[in-house]
Amino acid sequence: MKGIPLDLTIDREKHARIRYELSLRGLTLVEIANRAGVSISAVSAVSLGKSRSARVETILAKALDIEPDRLFPERYPSNNGGCA
Repeated sequence: MKGIPLDLTIDREKHARIRYELSLRGLTLVEIANRAGVSISAVSAVSLGKSRSARVETILAKALDIEPDRLFPERYPSNNGGCA
């Protein structure tokens, strides 16, 4: 059975915050997907916490002018970052 890996959890609130912060900058998840060369569903999956992609995480963080470990502290536990 396919599913979300046990160490990943869906975070709809973070996803909504990411979308909101992108919109304040005139950006969308579609534009992030284009920058990353991946599908919108891939970007959404990363933003929701359903999957990991260092490339997408980095592009999202750069678009929000923060470090990836601040946007996704649960994915970079040794850095003890905060949340966007």
